[in-house]
Amino acid sequence: MKETNTNLRMVGNNEVDPKQQQNQPDLERPRNHLELEQLVFHARSIAERRWTYWMKKGVKALSFYLDLHPAAWKVASGEAAILFYHKVERRALDVWGEPVLDVHEFEQHVAFLTRKYRPVSMSELIAGLRGQTRLPDRAVALTFDDGYRNNLHLVAPILARYGVPAMLFITTGLIDTDQWMWAYELEEIFSRFSPEEIRRACGDPVIARLCALDLAPRALMLACVEYLKGRPHSVMLDIVERLRASFLLPVNDENRFLSWDEVRELRSQGFEIGAHTVTHPILTQLPLAEVEQELRACRDTLEAELGVPPTVFSYPNGTTSPEVSALVGRYFEAAVTTRSGFCSRMNGLLELPRIGAPVHVSDLAFELAWNYFRFQGTRPGLVHREQ
Repeated sequence: MKETNTNLRMVGNNEVDPKQQQNQPDLERPRNHLELEQLVFHARSIAERRWTYWMKKGVKALSFYLDLHPAAWKVASGEAAILFYHKVERRALDVWGEPVLDVHEFEQHVAFLTRKYRPVSMSELIAGLRGQTRLPDRAVALTFDDGYRNNLHLVAPILARYGVPAMLFITTGLIDTDQWMWAYELEEIFSRFSPEEIRRACGDPVIARLCALDLAPRALMLACVEYLKGRPHSVMLDIVERLRASFLLPVNDENRFLSWDEVRELRSQGFEIGAHTVTHPILTQLPLAEVEQELRACRDTLEAELGVPPTVFSYPNGTTSPEVSALVGRYFEAAVTTRSGFCSRMNGLLELPRIGAPVHVSDLAFELAWNYFRFQGTRPGLVHREQ
């Protein structure tokens, strides 16, 4: 067990009473009208594309095809980007007809990154951030969250062809099962069943109210998923289980998880394996005692299955707090969030930023450039933190 990098407050010579340090989610806080309006507005802003969306898409595509992404040549040694992915799919469109990252587009990502950047492993990146080795200019690391089976069958062959390393963060409780990741399961349910059927089955007054608002199905799904992410983990699971029991859907190939033999196969092919909890809860919605159980059990399972303990952790949903990060530091050397940005030696290793990889390669080039310029703008205010 790793015991350094912990920031727990102390009382005398002992750690503070866990009761004072625990997360305390409000189990029964009602959702008022304004909160529902915000959920709906956010969901509609994603689901209903306006002219500004298409204008931005055009600017990104033009800058890509004109080779106007200067981050690709300005990123210096000691600076790096971490990209995060989840799945790469065979289909090009999801159940809503929206573009998803398919094999062809992912290969475009990898070709672009090998042409303009210098892909490195996460272990190399972390050693470089620690000052133990020199990172190459334009360093970028690829990470994949959750542990989907298509990481083996679709991702690994492309990475091998281009010689690109990657890290896979495993949700251990989903490996070797036929379970869904709950948000993708709800996506399937909302695409197949009517709001009225969902309203009757959910057993939750907020989702029932959202179902009565005459939203487009995709906007309704997005609002409900966002609402559930803000609920305590046990409450969210109860609601999902009610919906799951009412709408039994077998997991499809796009959402199936790896077996342990397949995880070992990926490791033998050069993938680094990291930890992503047992059940994928948003850790800030759990009491700290349960957070520690998730961390310890995930680490121990990975060590038992693979023979070595994982050293890097990925926060589910990218969400953490000072208390959660402190606990993570007991078990892991480094951890990644979904807070967008570039990394440097001035970052703390327990809350490393990552850039979410979009679908199209032109968007990827733009996101890297935009985040680099944001990073440059904040550099003077950063303070070096020794690890």
